[in-house]
Amino acid sequence: MEITKDVSKFVKPLTPTSSTLRKYTISFFDDIQPNMNVPLILYYSTPYKEQNDVQTNILNHLEISLSKTLVEFYPLAGRYMGSFIDCSDQGALYIQAKAKFQLSEFLDLASELKLSMLHDFLPCDPGKPGEVDDPLLFVKVTTFECGGVAIGMCISHKFADMATFCTFVDNWATKSRKIDKDESNSKKYSPVFSSTHYLPTLNLLNDEVVVDSNEVMNNCVLRVFSFKGSTITKLREKIMSKDNINIVTHRPSKVQLIVALLWKALVDMDKANGKSKASFVMQAVNLRDKIVPMAPDNFCGNFITYANARIELSESDQIDLQVLVKLLHDSTNKIRSNYAKALTHIVEKDYDVLSRPILEMCQSITDPDVTCYAFSSWCKFSFYTADFGWGIPAWRSTTRVGFPHRVVMMDDEEGDGVDAWVQLDRKQMCELEKDPNIQAYKV
Repeated sequence: MEITKDVSKFVKPLTPTSSTLRKYTISFFDDIQPNMNVPLILYYSTPYKEQNDVQTNILNHLEISLSKTLVEFYPLAGRYMGSFIDCSDQGALYIQAKAKFQLSEFLDLASELKLSMLHDFLPCDPGKPGEVDDPLLFVKVTTFECGGVAIGMCISHKFADMATFCTFVDNWATKSRKIDKDESNSKKYSPVFSSTHYLPTLNLLNDEVVVDSNEVMNNCVLRVFSFKGSTITKLREKIMSKDNINIVTHRPSKVQLIVALLWKALVDMDKANGKSKASFVMQAVNLRDKIVPMAPDNFCGNFITYANARIELSESDQIDLQVLVKLLHDSTNKIRSNYAKALTHIVEKDYDVLSRPILEMCQSITDPDVTCYAFSSWCKFSFYTADFGWGIPAWRSTTRVGFPHRVVMMDDEEGDGVDAWVQLDRKQMCELEKDPNIQAYKV
């Protein structure tokens, strides 16, 4: 299955960015993110029959609407300079490509073959650290013989978390549908930039966390573990049974249950292989709804922290699934409580409370006696319904990135289940696929 690149260009904002906005100062929450790109690919089936002219119009239309979107998302047309973004209007990289096959042929591929092709739909290597001259946004639009379209995007994590990514996609899609006259939609997806109001850059990390992305990419594989809503319900009922009523006193979310299930399997694997390390889980937590008053959904930049949970080696024999559910619940509750208080005091913020989970995470990543696993939930985000004029995506995917032991959870096609995109080294992946608990609950 061949994909050929036709055009590569830089798309700039339709109107120049004001000189007063030239310097975009990043916040503490931007600064703590790894210097990598976040990949997202949306696949669309289009109803058109006469492909050539229509696809040319689609490509041109997407380029023009992207240029309009960059007027509001002007930092994405700039370059990251270390402590700020130079909003220089150098532009986002925009690539046009053609797939010499139909979208249905790709979607019908066996899982392993499909996953191996994902990078072909991306405009750049998401695991490669960004350089000064690199764009903060890369886009690749691939047209299929059937008229379908894949929009592959990589956005710098130094500027955006997934909530920001979605606001950008929604803004672009709204402009692509030519409904800018709808003022409520325009305002809903217009970015609000004020993250330094909550926490300016503190320079706590001093670049101490470095990941060899080439080594990671060469030794890691990606698999998708699917868990249906009905199966998750059964797992929840088991966790909340009378036998566990004194341990789990809340109703676990579907994400919490799948994180616990995977973590249990990973701990059991390490134990079986004789590894003598503590196990550390970090979960990304969106802070927009954790502060008082809540930040709006279109609050842009990074506004996330990490809820951390750890199992010592001496505890691994006594760890059951319900205990892990409680640990994960307690860690997120602690973040909600601590951050709500610390960020609400606008004048005197508790910087120690705000920075503690980040420093704890960094220390664990660099500790040779700790195995770290990173979990992010992309469930319930708006990219599932992003409509550029051809309806909602037929499929959506991420891909491998330059970070080991990473799991991204996404809603399944029905919406009540979870697709866990798991990145591990090859040996671990083979063992995970054979884990009895994973086998019992995945599709």
